[in-house]
Amino acid sequence: MKHSLTFLLSLLLCATSVFAQDTTRFTDARGLMVIGKGLPTNPFWVRLDSTQYRHLRPPVKALARHSAGIAVLFETNSTYIRVRWSLAQRKFYNNMTPIAHSGLDLYAMRNGQWQFVNTCRPGDKEVTATYPVVSNMDGANRQYMLYLPIYNELVSLEIGVSPQATLTTPSKPGIDTTKRVVIYGSSILQGASASRAGMTYPSIISRRTGWEMINLGFSGNGRMEFEVAELLATMKASVFVLDCIPNPTPKEITERAYPFIKYLLDKRPEVPILLVETSIRETGYFDQRIGAVITEKNKLIRDVYTKLKKEGYKQLHYLSGEDLLGHDHEGTIDGTHSNDIGFLRQAEVMLPELKKLMK
Repeated sequence: MKHSLTFLLSLLLCATSVFAQDTTRFTDARGLMVIGKGLPTNPFWVRLDSTQYRHLRPPVKALARHSAGIAVLFETNSTYIRVRWSLAQRKFYNNMTPIAHSGLDLYAMRNGQWQFVNTCRPGDKEVTATYPVVSNMDGANRQYMLYLPIYNELVSLEIGVSPQATLTTPSKPGIDTTKRVVIYGSSILQGASASRAGMTYPSIISRRTGWEMINLGFSGNGRMEFEVAELLATMKASVFVLDCIPNPTPKEITERAYPFIKYLLDKRPEVPILLVETSIRETGYFDQRIGAVITEKNKLIRDVYTKLKKEGYKQLHYLSGEDLLGHDHEGTIDGTHSNDIGFLRQAEVMLPELKKLMK
C-alpha cells in the first residue's frame, strides 16, 4: 500500500511539473489571415451573420453559423503547434466523423505545395478542447493552413506556439484571395461526408490552385430561394458555382431555377457561372423512385440552362453530373453523400472547367 501511494504521488508530481513547464503562447486566430468568408460577419467565425440572412429560412440561418470552408493561414518557426477551440455544442452525425464535423485539419506549405500535417480531434463530451497537433519540428519558418469544423459552430480559436517562436500572417500567402470561387449548394458541398475538413472538394481545389473558395453549402437546404441569389450577388467573386441541384424538388426547380439564375446573371454580368447537375445517387440505381427523381431534376435544370443560353447569356456554363463520383460505385459513404474518394473525383472533374472560367 505504501509503495502504491509513493508511486501515485510521484506520478502526480511528474504531471504537475510538466504542466508547470508548459509555456505555450496562445494567440487569438482572428488576428491572423482568415479565408473562406464571403462577407464580414459578426460573430466572427460564422459564414453569414444576422443582418445578411434576416430574410432566409430558419434552417439556412442555423447552417450558416457552421464554419464550413473557413480556414486560417499563418507562419511560425515554432517546433510545435497546439490548437485550442470552443464549439457552440456537441454534435453527433451517423454518417460523419467527429474530426470532420467538430475538429480541425492542419496543412503546411512544403516544397511549394500544401501537405497534410495532422488533425485536431474534438473531445468526447466537452465543447472546448486543446490539442497538440504537431510536435518535435525542426524550427524552420513555415506557412500553415488550418481548416475549421464543417458541421459545427466555432465560438473561439487560438493557435499555440513555443514562447520564443514567431507567429504572423503569411508574408506570401499560399491562397490568392483575388481569385475567388463562390459556391452555393447542398450538404455535399458543405462537406458531408468527408473524413476531415481538408477533404471536401472545394478545399481540394483550393490547395491545388491557390484560389480562395467560399463554401455556401447548406445541408438539405440549398433550394434556390430568391433571397439567396440576392445575397450571392453582393459577394466578391471571380466565378460563381451553383451546385445546389441535389436539394430542390422538381417542382422547386421548375419554379425557382430560372428567376434565381437570371437574377445573378443580370446583377453580375462580369462573373461566369458554372451550373452543376446533381450527381447520380448510388441508391438510385436500385431504388427506381430515387433514380427517376434524379433524372427528372437534371433534365429540368438543363432545360433552364438551354433557355438562358438562347436568351444570350454567354457567361453561363454547364457541367453534367454523370462523372462526378466516377463509375465504380465506391464514391459515397451512404449512397448519397461523398466519401473522400468521391470528393477527390468531383474536384478533378470540376477543376478543368473552373480553370477555363478563371481565365
